[in-house]
Amino acid sequence: MNSTATLTAKTFDKTFWANLMQTAGILPVLIVIAIIFAIIAPNFLTENNLLNIVRQASINIVLATGMTVVILTGGIDLSVGSVLAVSAVTAM
Repeated sequence: MNSTATLTAKTFDKTFWANLMQTAGILPVLIVIAIIFAIIAPNFLTENNLLNIVRQASINIVLATGMTVVILTGGIDLSVGSVLAVSAVTAM
């Protein structure tokens, strides 16, 4: 293999991973972490554990929804206190 082919292969690898992270975001990393945890702890993917994870993440999901509404309306105010208040009002 000559140096041009090696350079092209390295560039392809970098652009492939950069494009994957740009389009898929952090999802592939989370999938790999979930697989590793499932191998290490067999009870990780049980129904009770997954429900517990979703329950604990629900507060952050509501907060992120409130932040999205604020950003979309043009009021770029990302202070956590006001976002939490907007999220609490929209959740009710």
